[in-house]
Amino acid sequence: MRWKTVFTVIAAIFAVIAALVWFYRDDIFQHIQDPGQPFQTYKRPIAPNYDKVEAWLTLPDLSIDSFEASAKGDVFVVVPSVYRGGKHWNLPSNDLKRKNKLEYIVRPNYVTPYADAGRLFAPFYRQASLYAYMTHREDARMAQNLAYQDVKRAFEVFMENSPPERPIVLVGHNQGASHVQRLLADFFAGNDNTENLKRLAVAYVIDYPLTRSILEGPLSEIPVCKTEVETNCIVAFGAFAPNEGAIAERFGTRLLAHNGQQYESVEGEALICVNPLLWTQSEDYAPARLHKGGVAAEGLDPDMRPAALPRQVGTQCQDGLLLIDKPRSRSLRRPLKVGGKFRTLPSNLFYEDLRQNAKIRVETLLQDGSLPRRAKLLDGFEVIDVIDSPVSEIVDVKPQEN
Repeated sequence: MRWKTVFTVIAAIFAVIAALVWFYRDDIFQHIQDPGQPFQTYKRPIAPNYDKVEAWLTLPDLSIDSFEASAKGDVFVVVPSVYRGGKHWNLPSNDLKRKNKLEYIVRPNYVTPYADAGRLFAPFYRQASLYAYMTHREDARMAQNLAYQDVKRAFEVFMENSPPERPIVLVGHNQGASHVQRLLADFFAGNDNTENLKRLAVAYVIDYPLTRSILEGPLSEIPVCKTEVETNCIVAFGAFAPNEGAIAERFGTRLLAHNGQQYESVEGEALICVNPLLWTQSEDYAPARLHKGGVAAEGLDPDMRPAALPRQVGTQCQDGLLLIDKPRSRSLRRPLKVGGKFRTLPSNLFYEDLRQNAKIRVETLLQDGSLPRRAKLLDGFEVIDVIDSPVSEIVDVKPQEN
């Protein structure tokens, strides 16, 4: 009887401990990811060399004239976070485990949806660890800035290889969307960037807050898209299911956005939400019948198009957040894992909606005649030297008199 009591007490203690661990799981997760050293003394990973193919997750064959590409735009994708932290502030360039995640989870879900819109460019970069997005320490801001400097250098290489007649699609998911906001400010906003802005079919800022103050400040020349075909504009949203209130709260209060000068908290700021089923900022509910399809494409070959699962969710913008119904397919829901609120999902709920929309906006920009046109080079013709034929002198001939 005494042993039974002992076992009962021990079981109760373990139950309490388990409950506490579950309740404080995110705090524990955050503590574990702390690199434990100031960024100022941290040895930075080796910077990628974007002149080399191995610095890119996805890169078209640049030896082929862009005129021959079937898709007529160029797409620059800044991939989402895959590195939690723990030892480093930024993802080491030689981290094969995370590169595999990028290749087998991120590329098929977050890069390939845009293949019909244009040639795909997606750089590896020293992305800031997830921990850098859990704290407001100055170290975190410096880690995020280091990541952006890589993205900026990669984008400069992209621009060098993207001729002026091709529309540009910019894409960023979570951390990547933070960097896309800075690319928009540095390369598309302002009087010096009007030609680049003419080429912008659309910029997708997904799952990272875009504040109205930033839109009215450093991005004031770039409007929010009002229709599904408008170009030279921004689509922004962060999507949250009914059971993701804590994640939504963190999205709107804990993250940092760059205001053109420095990173600042988004807390208290009005957020931009474009409903990807309506392509407007309307707060009307969009029923599931408008949802073109989500995809869970983990491990899928990048050349294969996955079968989309349509009519999975209805959506509604409320207070700058995109509220979604619980997806019908379990494969499109957030996995229950420690730190799950911080992880990149192994699926893309709006894969098909984004795929079709990016293609439509590129086609619209090409058809409106605002971009220069380039005539196709004619190959295979022999050059013939033309020699002038001698011309006989014309002699006046007087008519004979009869």
